[in-house]
Amino acid sequence: MASVIHADLELWLTGYIRRELALRPEAYAAGVFVSDEFPSPAKPRTVVVRYDGGPDTSVVTAEAAVGVTILAANKQEAANLSRLVAAIIRDCARVEPGNPVAAVLGVNGPYKAPEESTQSRRYLTATLSVVGQPL
Repeated sequence: MASVIHADLELWLTGYIRRELALRPEAYAAGVFVSDEFPSPAKPRTVVVRYDGGPDTSVVTAEAAVGVTILAANKQEAANLSRLVAAIIRDCARVEPGNPVAAVLGVNGPYKAPEESTQSRRYLTATLSVVGQPL
């Protein structure tokens, strides 16, 4: 039996969120910085994806926990952008080349999170079932 390697979920999910936001007409979806790291200096709208690991669930699948931080200029923009990002993640499971997400097991949030800067912050988590590739 061949070993299995899982995709770089942060890399895939940041690219997916970035592409989906670019398709949206809402003003708060424009110009969003999407990464696995916080930018320095801060950007007006930011989405940061963090992979938190998870257990293998079969020979080829794993459960992946991700945390997503959303920063925006004000409370309403942060609320709108975070709800949109949550919806994008809920819809990311597809059978298509390069997509490692087989199922979205759950999305929690977005929640208000304290922020010491002038930006407003929201946070959400998601649990995804991901499929690996033969090594």
